[in-house]
Amino acid sequence: MPFNVVIFGESGAGKSSLINLLCGGNVAAISSSANGCTLHATPYDYTDPTGASFRFWDTAGLNEGDRGRVPNVEAVIRLYRLIMSLHDGISLLIFVMRAPRIKDASAKNWTLFHEIICRRQVPAIIAITGLEGEENMDAWWIQNQDSFHAQGISPIGHACVAGTRGRRSRDGTHKFDDEYKVSREKMLVMIQRFFLRQPWQPHCVQWFQEIVTVSHEPGGWCRSPREIKEIKQVAGQGIEQLKTRCGMSDEEASQLGKQLMKG
Repeated sequence: MPFNVVIFGESGAGKSSLINLLCGGNVAAISSSANGCTLHATPYDYTDPTGASFRFWDTAGLNEGDRGRVPNVEAVIRLYRLIMSLHDGISLLIFVMRAPRIKDASAKNWTLFHEIICRRQVPAIIAITGLEGEENMDAWWIQNQDSFHAQGISPIGHACVAGTRGRRSRDGTHKFDDEYKVSREKMLVMIQRFFLRQPWQPHCVQWFQEIVTVSHEPGGWCRSPREIKEIKQVAGQGIEQLKTRCGMSDEEASQLGKQLMKG
């Protein structure tokens, strides 16, 4: 079985472009729209030169807002359900961000998936896209790494990459061919270095289950008053984590808690 690598990030960050970079061809559809074009998680298989097989999962963009094709909570639910459905485990997370600035939502998405849902059990690396025009792509990370750490984003590895080959010349070459080639090499080396040979097996986050239990059990619940109180406390703590650490409103946090365990 191939090793599962989940690629996530905001809409328009360059997730599909990164898939094409990794696979060495135009296998994933790319949209120029800020709303992106990936509505459902899509797998792309690739075998690297060492013989290791990977399944890269392209996912719906997070934090699209009202103008997006997938509302934020729904996108989170889809990504959570994908992670829970990978019964053969997860070997790596790749968080994709587009330069030049770090958005507040980026830290919240990182926290939600790397720390809360995957419990820091899955190695997480960051791919910074949109740097093909820079004279030195790697210099961007050196200049900005303190901002990442200040927001609680501390990846096990990072790569500043070119997500496009650029305009084609008359001789058939492209403006950023060299940067694109180097970017692919960097990403493949980093994946090979950090992926889990023994994949992490996902388990439902306990307080998500308890939120749903509290929300859907009939009156009385057939539980003791002490059990009910404990469940409410744990569920409340989970809601507070979504609100304080992931920047969700009361309504978003409650909706997410109720929906994650459906279906």
